[in-house]
Amino acid sequence: MNKKVALFGEYLLRLTPPQQQKLVQTQSLEMHWAGSEANIAVSLSVLGAPAIYITALPANELARAGLAELSKYGVQTHTISTADTRVGTYYYESGQGARAGRIIYDREYSDFSFVKPGQISWNPVFDTCDWFHWSGITPALNENLVAVCKEALAAAKQKGLTVSADFNYRSTLWKYGKACSEVMPGLLSNCDVILADVDTAKLYFGIAPDEKNLVDSTFELLQQRLPKAGHIVMTMRVQESATSNQYIGYIWHKGSIYRSKPYRIGQIAERIGAGDAFMAGVIYGLRSKMSLEDTIEFATACGVIKHSITGDFNIASPEDIKTLMQQGGSGRIIR
Repeated sequence: MNKKVALFGEYLLRLTPPQQQKLVQTQSLEMHWAGSEANIAVSLSVLGAPAIYITALPANELARAGLAELSKYGVQTHTISTADTRVGTYYYESGQGARAGRIIYDREYSDFSFVKPGQISWNPVFDTCDWFHWSGITPALNENLVAVCKEALAAAKQKGLTVSADFNYRSTLWKYGKACSEVMPGLLSNCDVILADVDTAKLYFGIAPDEKNLVDSTFELLQQRLPKAGHIVMTMRVQESATSNQYIGYIWHKGSIYRSKPYRIGQIAERIGAGDAFMAGVIYGLRSKMSLEDTIEFATACGVIKHSITGDFNIASPEDIKTLMQQGGSGRIIR
C-alpha cells in the first residue's frame, strides 16, 4: 500500500446557485472543485490511500486555487500546461423534490482539451503507482484525448498496473464526429476493474439485457465483451424524487455476483459524485484485500454517505463510513 493510485482526467470548476435556487433567479454562485477522477483521488486520500492526480491546467491563480484544494486533502498532483488557456467549468442547478437537477458544461478550449500524445510523462509517474484509473468522460472530449488515453493505458499495462475505468457516459460531450460505441469498447478491452451501468452498457456495446433480470444479464453480457475484466461493478438506484432514492451496489467476479444491503436515502443533500465515491470504495477495498462481500458493502456505504455531503468531493472519513454501515443509514446522533 506504499504505492499510489494514479488518476487521469479534467479538473473542473463547478458553479452552483445556493439553496437549490435556479440559475435564472440567483444573484450569486457557490464555487466547488470537481471532476470524476479528482473526486476519486480525494476520496482515496481521505481513506488513507495515497493518490496522484494527472491533469492539465493553465498557469493562473484560479488553477492554483484548485490545486490548493486537492492539496488540502492530501492529493498529490502531476500537472502540465498546454495552451495556457482556461480552467474547464460547469454549472450545476441542483434538483429539489420533483424538479430534476441540471448540468451545463462550459469546458471547450480548456487547457485540458488541448492535451496531445507525448505531452505527459507517464512512466515516471507510474513508477510510483500500482493502480491507474480513467473514465469515459476524457475520450468524449476530442480525438486527441482518445489517443492520450490509449497512450496512458499502454504505459500502465507495460508497468504492470491494475487498470480501472468508469463508463461515465455524458451525452452532451460526444460532439466531434465519433460515436461512443466506436471508441469506448477498444479502450475498455484491457481494463481489469470496470464501473458500468445498464444504460451506458447498451450504448457502448449494443447489448440487450433481460429486463426481468437486469443486473445479472448485464454482467453476463459485459463479461462476454470484456473477457479481461476481473471485476465489474454497478450501482442501481430507484429514484423516488430528486431528494429521495433507494441505492444498492453489486460486484461481479468469476461468474459470481455479490450484492450489498439496500439503503433508502431520504433528504439527499446532493447526489453528484456518488458514483465516484462508490468507485473509490471499490478501489480501496480491492487494494486492501478485503473480501468481495466486505468490498461491496464498504463501497456502497461510500456512495450512500456522499449523498449527505454538498460538493463533488466525498470527504467522509473511514470512521464515518463504518458508522453508517453499523447504523444501516439511520443517521442516529453519536454522543
